[in-house]
Amino acid sequence: MPRLQIILLFFLFSCQVFSQKYINLKTYNVDSLLAILPGQTGKERVNSLNYLAVSLSFIDYDQSMLYAGQAMDLAKALNYGKGIADAFRNYGQIHVFQGSYPQALDNYLQALSLFEELDDKHTAGWVCYEIAKTHYFASNYEKTIEYGNKALELFRGRNREGATVGTARDTIYMHGALAETYAVMGMHKKTLEKDILVLDLMKKNNFNNIELMLITFHAGASFYAINEHDSAKVYFSKSLAYLDESLNLKTLKYRNMLHLGWLYYNEGDVDSALYYLRTADDFYTTNGFLYWALAASTGLGYMYCENSEFYSAEKHLQKSERIFNEMSEKNSWYRHDSIKHIATYGLELYFPIPPVKLKEMTWGEGMFMYWSLYLLRSAQNRTAEALHYHIAYSDARDTLDKLQRNREIIEMQTRYESERKDQQIQTLSLENELKASRLQQNRYFLFGSAGLSVMILMLGFILFRQNKLKTEQQMMVLQQRLFRSQMNPHFIFNSLASIQNFIVKQDSRKANIFLSKFSELVRSNLDNSTQEYITFDKEISTIQNYLELQKVRYSDKFDYTIDVDEAIDTESLMIPPMLAQPVIENAIEHGIRHKETIGKIIIRFHLKDNTVMFEVEDDGIGREKAMEIIQKQDKEHKSFATAITRERIQVLNKKLKKKISMNILDLKNEKDEPLGTRVMFEIPVTVQ
Repeated sequence: MPRLQIILLFFLFSCQVFSQKYINLKTYNVDSLLAILPGQTGKERVNSLNYLAVSLSFIDYDQSMLYAGQAMDLAKALNYGKGIADAFRNYGQIHVFQGSYPQALDNYLQALSLFEELDDKHTAGWVCYEIAKTHYFASNYEKTIEYGNKALELFRGRNREGATVGTARDTIYMHGALAETYAVMGMHKKTLEKDILVLDLMKKNNFNNIELMLITFHAGASFYAINEHDSAKVYFSKSLAYLDESLNLKTLKYRNMLHLGWLYYNEGDVDSALYYLRTADDFYTTNGFLYWALAASTGLGYMYCENSEFYSAEKHLQKSERIFNEMSEKNSWYRHDSIKHIATYGLELYFPIPPVKLKEMTWGEGMFMYWSLYLLRSAQNRTAEALHYHIAYSDARDTLDKLQRNREIIEMQTRYESERKDQQIQTLSLENELKASRLQQNRYFLFGSAGLSVMILMLGFILFRQNKLKTEQQMMVLQQRLFRSQMNPHFIFNSLASIQNFIVKQDSRKANIFLSKFSELVRSNLDNSTQEYITFDKEISTIQNYLELQKVRYSDKFDYTIDVDEAIDTESLMIPPMLAQPVIENAIEHGIRHKETIGKIIIRFHLKDNTVMFEVEDDGIGREKAMEIIQKQDKEHKSFATAITRERIQVLNKKLKKKISMNILDLKNEKDEPLGTRVMFEIPVTVQ
């Protein structure tokens, strides 16, 4: 379980410098607004309706949509441009919190256009920030940077009076938001530059201590990301030195302790690590902050288990399981509603966290908890319980994968809609220029024709982009079908049956070995199925694991060898994942399975003219004989795995200049008798 990567991700996201209660989001007292609303008319009423909409946007979806709609209708009736623009902006805010990013962008862009027409550059800058934030949540980071820089440009500009449009706080928040974006893109040195800049500017402009503490912590996380641990500790210690002047600041400091504990653990200082995690665990448990109590207690259980202190590990992990069940029942991060307003993550100071993000984080921590319990029970040789927790871990991972895939679909739709909007704007701009030129003088016919040609090129570009998106979607579907073909029900059932057989025979050693290999194969196939390319060492490891499991299933029915050319750098050269596995499956199921003697599978990798020659060879009964047997058993049978592999290669080749090829050779002796089958792939070299 890559715990270090998870902790690093929490480091980078916990101190986001994004957008009263929320620093960058103006909210208002709902009861007061409702009290004065009946006596208001005209623009005042529009403004109050908009204030109600934004204040309820993350509390009550139906009511916020109702007030935004009423504000929009009245503003249009009054021809009140600012009221219309505010209503569009509020619609964007409402949809962001619901995770409906395409709808949010559509409304934000309309608001931006109206604020620009009104020459309200300051509000236009903040709408650009909100567009950038929406793209951030949709993992469209290039657009995040584009609109973040556009917001900075607007704030640095001058208004009609010659004064700077934005305040120092405005530009500081934009730099902070860009720092976070660079962090999730893995550009940690650039993140650190922004962090130091923001921290210096915050100190000069008298920012409050909680924001100073957060950006100090974020700078420490950036140092940690570039492996400068000493500097990271200095900044983490500085953030802990701030006085506990508010419960928000105090609670967020304990998150600092939690992460500092993992830093020490990864350096091998277990005592310091346990001290910081115990301190955080005591605080979060006592005060009812369930999510972070779960994270701290699970971390302690994992560390104790790794150090063979099984009693302490069991105490903390059982506590974690109780907390996770309580969170699932309450559907909340908090034991009591009275502490929901307390910031424990960092982002809540600037913007309400969308519920789908909270759910993903909860299941991610639950997955780590079940994995830790599985490791503990395996170490204690309690095989049945280990199997139970491994199944629970797999279920949690499936839930998290489902949440993430749903989010990825929305993210893909958001990118598509964003590109479509940009193309519409460009196309409309060209159309307007063409109309203006035609109205000006008919003799500019040639100029008009040129404009039309550009439009045709634009339409061609749109079709090209749509085809690219379609190809990406097709690849995603193929990867999912390929994964299902690798982990077919028969293989899973037989593998679990083998584990059960070992348990019944009380052979815990073999049960643990087989269970470990099976879980590693499932995990690698899940990871690899989402990647277009992986390193050779990962692919070879997956192949070897798969072959070992198949040998157990078929009672050593075959032997195998894997030959890798010494010229291949297995850590840097890349290959499409899971090309070999369906071929190996066919070799076992249709070639060697029906052979009376022990079979042989040979897998070869070698380089030839910047091309990887990849072969899978077996000495089975041959394809013709195998097909005869299959036709007798199932006349409707089709080679599902081979068809998916060919289709997947066809989609991959659309992106490659030098194409991947696949050939199948029937091996025969001089008497034309079958000696087996050889499947050959030619793959252009790709370097990580």
